[in-house]
Amino acid sequence: MASYVGAMYQREVMNELANQSEVVFYGPGFDGYDPEDSIKTVLVKKGGRIDAVIVGHSWLSDREGAAVDTHPNLCLQSIDLPKIIILNKEYVNLDQKLAYIREMQFDLAFTHHHDTKFYTNVTGTPFIFWPFAFNQNLYSAQSFSKKYDFGFSGILQNQNMAAGQGDSRIKIMRHLFHTWKDVPISKRAKYSSYRVFWNTIPRSKWQFYLARALGRYRYLTDFAYQRIQFETKIWLNTLSPAGLVGTRFFECMAAQSLIICEESAHYQRIFPESCYVSFSSDLSDFEEKLNLYLENDELRREITSHAATEAWSKHTWKIRIEQFLNEVSKLAITT
Repeated sequence: MASYVGAMYQREVMNELANQSEVVFYGPGFDGYDPEDSIKTVLVKKGGRIDAVIVGHSWLSDREGAAVDTHPNLCLQSIDLPKIIILNKEYVNLDQKLAYIREMQFDLAFTHHHDTKFYTNVTGTPFIFWPFAFNQNLYSAQSFSKKYDFGFSGILQNQNMAAGQGDSRIKIMRHLFHTWKDVPISKRAKYSSYRVFWNTIPRSKWQFYLARALGRYRYLTDFAYQRIQFETKIWLNTLSPAGLVGTRFFECMAAQSLIICEESAHYQRIFPESCYVSFSSDLSDFEEKLNLYLENDELRREITSHAATEAWSKHTWKIRIEQFLNEVSKLAITT
């Protein structure tokens, strides 16, 4: 996996899939990969019995405006094996990705986005809503004290033209800090006593380099990121591009860091309202709710304890992959 380029959740899906089934990986960084191969050549190279072909998160290009199929010789439509795809970054090149799924005649598709009916209608391929999850191995039982009151780490706002991501993170940063552009300089007086962990990537490259030079942003390893979530009482969560409920929600639930998030109906498709605290998009009640749950440990812990139970019982990658393989197995039996 070290040579495979992908996001944390993509690696976690691949690792868990390999934990639960016999998987032969093919692609950049893996033995035998050749971008000119056809799928029939790949199957001969790999040998043995193949029950299904799965196209993972990173196979199609997520570079805006680029051709999504970077392996035109593969010709997946030429084989009769069950073909499954995991749709990724539904806000980039969506029309082209859906066209690829239709043309390659996939039998089943999984998406982290809720709009499965639309995707199914466009492609003719059944789509299953498959929310993100968290790595149960990384978030196993820990005993860290809550040394931060409030925290966030990540991109301030996705700049992809089709992302449609709101600016709540920017508004809250400017609410908490005196800023210059996208770089926080110092906490505002009313928050001077708050212990805040704020580690964000600005919207432009030069601001990113400035933030890093000033120590306002640093790269976190998976373990460091996980530990800070465990050490933080309340963590800011906002919707990812296209209204996606990202991995951070599930990680915070597992780490018993209270989720505070903008109001949205999207969460309720995945977990109950009792698992999080929402604030108005105009931030009119943000400060009130932040203070309420910082000052009332018992109330906060009641929510985080319930959220942790929900996360561990329903939202690990282990559980997601079990669901995934169950659907793939049914497909393999009927085709």
